[in-house]
Amino acid sequence: EKATSRLALESEQARSEKLLLNILPSPIAERLKREERTIADGYADVCVLFADLVNFTKLSEEMSPNQIVSLLNQIFSAFDQLADKHGLEKIKTIGDAYMVAGGLNYRIDHDYVIATMEMAKDMHAAVAQLTPSGREPLALRVGIATGPAVAGVIGTKKFIYDLWGDTVNLASRVTDKAGAGSVLVDTQTYRCMNSLYEFEGPLVLDVRGKGEVNAYRLLRRRSGVAAIGPARELN
Repeated sequence: EKATSRLALESEQARSEKLLLNILPSPIAERLKREERTIADGYADVCVLFADLVNFTKLSEEMSPNQIVSLLNQIFSAFDQLADKHGLEKIKTIGDAYMVAGGLNYRIDHDYVIATMEMAKDMHAAVAQLTPSGREPLALRVGIATGPAVAGVIGTKKFIYDLWGDTVNLASRVTDKAGAGSVLVDTQTYRCMNSLYEFEGPLVLDVRGKGEVNAYRLLRRRSGVAAIGPARELN
């Protein structure tokens, strides 16, 4: 009987551990288990990506609640797999928008800005393949910004790991200005990636709360550039 109770307890602990790791990055989960009261970290350099589904609200008006949730689940599950593939950290979903960041869990030899750029391209391809039959093709608009941010856990119920700061706000605003099927990046990301990718721009955007901001539209990887480029230099 004791052995059965012990096995049941271990099974419940494993289930709780798996659930926690589905909500939080592993290092953060470990800190929570050590009962750290406040978890907040400043990062000098992270890469933040927002992706919005274009015209999803209009599409959802033609679908049942089950169809809407099923489609979003398929799309965001595909994005989750891409985040794992590229070594990035999913932050959250907000309605029909998805937020992911690089630089929070990176290895020394892993360039997370390149990974974020490649994920953006893969996200566009994934959405195109998941359009429901007989409906107008789904499209994404993506915005990327690179710079400092603060990360931490907030709340005691339904807590989340989130990011704050000007870099996060800029990525969100740039996304708002991106057209369907495009990827817009801020100046810092452009400076990091201009040797590896071709861009259009600068495009001058009127960004709420910041005034005029330069942004650059991603076109393609430069010919002759390997799948993973050299370590970048920040200006």
